[in-house]
Order: sequence, then structure tokens, then C-alpha cells
Amino acid sequence: MRNYLRYGALVVVAALVGAGSAYTINSTHTDTRTIVHTETQVSPVSASSPTALSVNQIYRKDAPGVVVVTATSTTTAQNPADPFAAPQQQQQQALGSGFVIDESGHILTNAHVVLNASKVQVAFGSDTQAARTYNATLVGLDKTTDVAVLKVDAPSAALTPLPLGNSSTAQVGDPVVAIGNPLGETRTVTTGIVSALNRDIGSLQGDVQIRGAIQTDAAINPGNSGGPLINDEGQVIGITSQILSDDPNNPQSGSIGIGFAVPINTVRTVADQIITSGKAEHTYLGILGSEVTPALANALNLSVNHGVLIGKVEAGSPAAKAGLKAGTTQATIQGQTVVLGGDVITKIDGHEITTFDDLANGISSKKPGDTIQLEIVRDGHTMTVNVTLAAHTS
Repeated sequence: MRNYLRYGALVVVAALVGAGSAYTINSTHTDTRTIVHTETQVSPVSASSPTALSVNQIYRKDAPGVVVVTATSTTTAQNPADPFAAPQQQQQQALGSGFVIDESGHILTNAHVVLNASKVQVAFGSDTQAARTYNATLVGLDKTTDVAVLKVDAPSAALTPLPLGNSSTAQVGDPVVAIGNPLGETRTVTTGIVSALNRDIGSLQGDVQIRGAIQTDAAINPGNSGGPLINDEGQVIGITSQILSDDPNNPQSGSIGIGFAVPINTVRTVADQIITSGKAEHTYLGILGSEVTPALANALNLSVNHGVLIGKVEAGSPAAKAGLKAGTTQATIQGQTVVLGGDVITKIDGHEITTFDDLANGISSKKPGDTIQLEIVRDGHTMTVNVTLAAHTS
């Protein structure tokens, strides 16, 4: 189980602007991923739409398109009791969820469900309907957004594509439904609401974070990873990906009503790229930083009270090539760990940066190779720096 504490984020975002967890079988290893974070952005509470479907209607409409994803991985291990014996191969299986998106047999799931798998299989059906299992091809995966695309050669009768919605229209309070395979219980439906929007959650890329995640109280447990989060019109608005656990030391700790889904607008962009080229490309700046608030600015005696304080510049990144300066001294200010001494980015292309999202969104509107102009404050002096953005793949 992995824990994530938000300190900043490497700015790696989709170039085109736009938890569940995997349940491990026959192994003590688990792909369940847990996060801890501090950022909140809440939108107005909304009412159900006039065309809202009941939970039963959503289930009957969408459940046939939700599948069981079984990923088999092979590892080689030395027997500690006999160091002279030949290493032995061991197999373990991770169970997750996925859903069909087109009649060509493409299926979406989480990257962490199928990561390092030597064999992937997809099962259609439920306890009341004879399940059919097909070998799946991994078209590609993106660690940055935790998205993977599979493809199965199945008859059209077995394929029920789920309609993709618009996650940017989701509002706090909207009813949602999750369908998946928690702990192997196929096609389980749980209900809840959108609890919050624009969360930052951890990715498979270490310091890189997935931005704009949807928080929900719909029960999500190991095995739900990769399944759809569905609005009351039966449209997918996210892929259930992670849960917040009250026991980070217990990898099998279940839902406490705080789950997260990767927004479908992000997923759609990444999936389109993977289907086209086998990989996703992201616009890349390459910094790790802290959001400057008036309180933090006052505590650090900064000359500005907004922006992003650069704590780290990744070697060889566009930021490094442009000469952006990272901090050198780590300190804890008002309970927040920050790295002091670096540049403060205050504007991007003339637009003021008040939150980390302002910087990320400004970069996401660009393509690799585009040049942006950053206004920075260095040692109390304001200056501008031109940065040529590059492509980042995972």
C-alpha cells in the first residue's frame, strides 16, 4: 500500500487540455493504493437532472459493459533457505475492473491493475450469466494518469460500450454509481455522491500527481480499480482508482467512504492517444513546488504573496534548460514542508498564478515544443524567463 502526502507536484499535464484498487489473488502483495492529501476545492451543490435514471436503470444499462480484469505477473525469487538453488519463478494475479468503450473491443482500466503483467484476461458476465473470458492485448498504459487501454477480440454481442460523459460538468452533491468487482464479487453496484472536486492524488510516477480527481463516498474497495464512476444519466465521469484509508499500515483496509476517480475528460484524452500511437504524451515543465499563500509569504518574508515556490528542478527538464532555480534549504513552516531559496513563479504568459492549478492549467493548454513566458521573482527581483516545453511519456 502506498501513501501520498501532497507537498507540490511535478508539472506534467496532458498536452491536449484536456480505487478503488486492484485485489491481489493468492499473494500477500496488493496493488491497493492509499492517499493522504490536503487540497480541497468545492463546487456548488447540485440537484438531480430531469433525465436522471434510477440506480436499477443505470445498472441494467451499464453493468453488461463492466468487466473483470485479471492480470498475471511472473517474478523470479531466490529461495532464502537454499541460496545455491536455482531461482524459482512465481506467479501472482491481480484482480481489477474495466469497462468497454467502443465496438472495436477497447476497454479502459487503471494502469496499476495491469502494470508489469505478462498476461491479461477479461471476463464478461456475472453470477447469473455464464461468463466468457478472453485474452486481452495491452494497447498501452500511462503511469502519469493511471490509465490503461486493453483490447479484446470478442463478438459484438459481448460488447456493450458505456457512454462517456463530461467530468467538467460534475458538481458536488451529484448522485453517482460505481460498478466493479470488489474482492472478486462481480458486478457489484454502490451508490453515493460527488463529495468534492479537483483533488490531487498520487500517480505511478512518484512525485507526479493526477490533478482534478473526483472524490466520492460511493463504496470502493480492492477490486474496484479501473471500474466506472457513473452519473445519474448513465454516463461515465471517471475511473475509480484510489481510496483514503484510516489504516495506512493495513494494505487490505477497506472503504471508509473516501474514494477517488480519475476524471473521464483526462482519461478520454489519454486513451485517444494510446489507441492512436500506443502511448500518451504530456506537456512537461519539470518542477516540484509549493503553492505560495499570503500566510506562507509572510512567514518566509517573500516580496510576493502568490505563485509557486520552486523546491526542485528536475535535471534535463525544460525548467532546468531555461535556468529556473530550485531551493536549497528544507524547512517546516506552519506545518508545511517547503524548500526555501528557489524562484517564485508568479505569472504564465501574462496571467497571474494564485494556485498551483493556474500553473498546471496554463501548461496543459500548450503542446510539446511550445514556448511559454514565466514571470518569476528571484532574490526579490522580478524577471521573465522563456521556457520551451517538451514531451513527457510514461
